[in-house]
Amino acid sequence: MKNLFLLLPLFFIFTCKSQPQNNPLLELSKDHKVLFLNVKESGEAIAKDDKEHFFSLINKLDMSIQMKKNYPSETPRSKILEDYKAHLKADVLEFSKEDMDFINGVMTEAYELSNKVSTNIFPKEIKLIKVGGNHYGDGAYYTRENCIIIPKDQLAIKNRKGFLETMFHEISHIYTRYHPEKRDQLYELIGFKNTGNRSNLLIKDGLNNRILLNPDGVNFAYKIELKEMDGGPFTAIPIIVSNETEYKENKSDFFEYIHFSLYKVRYRHSARVISTPEGDSTVDMDNIPDFFEQITDNTGYIIHPDEIIADNFMYIMMREKKDGLNQEFSVAGVELLKNIKTILKN
Repeated sequence: MKNLFLLLPLFFIFTCKSQPQNNPLLELSKDHKVLFLNVKESGEAIAKDDKEHFFSLINKLDMSIQMKKNYPSETPRSKILEDYKAHLKADVLEFSKEDMDFINGVMTEAYELSNKVSTNIFPKEIKLIKVGGNHYGDGAYYTRENCIIIPKDQLAIKNRKGFLETMFHEISHIYTRYHPEKRDQLYELIGFKNTGNRSNLLIKDGLNNRILLNPDGVNFAYKIELKEMDGGPFTAIPIIVSNETEYKENKSDFFEYIHFSLYKVRYRHSARVISTPEGDSTVDMDNIPDFFEQITDNTGYIIHPDEIIADNFMYIMMREKKDGLNQEFSVAGVELLKNIKTILKN
């Protein structure tokens, strides 16, 4: 999701000889390539998720907010989903030559820097999709399967360092998606453990209807053990919800709706997520200092463990670049970076 945030290639072929003219290819090595999808291919790819089943899980409210449109309560989800996929497809754009020239340089550098940590990090294939920003909004990058979705406003700016940082953040999401064992190891470094998936959780309708999916972290069934300052220990999972129960015309930015919290989970015969009848959390985020001790203070982008890892992944890669990262870290933060790098290298 939205990130808070000139080396010559060893192998560089930008050619249309083996590809249609509107589907260029950046070949980084014989085993690594970046594809620029055309409008037709982008439309098909952005509306499909066979890896994490995003479209089977997204609810009516989430789609309504992205489309900036309310539906009568009796409207079938299937109808809203059909409209939503059409909305996504209508938002894709063609890459310009200037876009591709800019991205080629950044992706080549990303490939070379990641190889300094491990040659097993950079995905074998990355597909790129350009969008107008008419669903999540301007500045919102995200991933789906092995695709990186890039908003047009960021390509217009062409901030090379910022774009490189963001590409590392998004590459991290692809890496964890296709390396589940590594993902679980990385999550455990910040206190989160795999508990299955959403189907393993009992969630009340008041909460279930307000959940907003993070396309970079569709599965939020990861538990963390915490202790309240004035209470006992408890188990929690991270959930993003909408702060409204319907789309509001005076709130057109998707990110105006996002509210993140940790929700208590009680385990008996099943995992029951605890919430108010309206779907709010019973956890006071200011009353659980050990949460921030576990995830460290490296990043404030904490809406999902994959986002925490992705920012730390980016820091690790940018530290491989001379003058690439001007940021100081606490002792705990440095230790976290060291441990993440060890997992990535092995």
